Amino acid sequence: MLGHLYQLAQGQGPVAERAAFAVQITEQHQAGEITDSEYQELMLDLSRLEETQVAANELEARTILLTAIWALAQLR
Repeated sequence: MLGHLYQLAQGQGPVAERAAFAVQITEQHQAGEITDSEYQELMLDLSRLEETQVAANELEARTILLTAIWALAQLR
């Protein structure tokens, strides 16, 4: 699994940034710099951040769609 994170971290964009952060957290945990509970909490926070970003993107797209539909419906 860590190999997948390393591979994703080589890319660009938000997914690559989150993967790089996950790699950093994992390396800190393996080096004993953070505890098991800190590691788990940080990784879960990172997971929640992804879910929140997806929801925000969907909300933004829906808002644009509904605004466009409403505006087009007003055309005469």
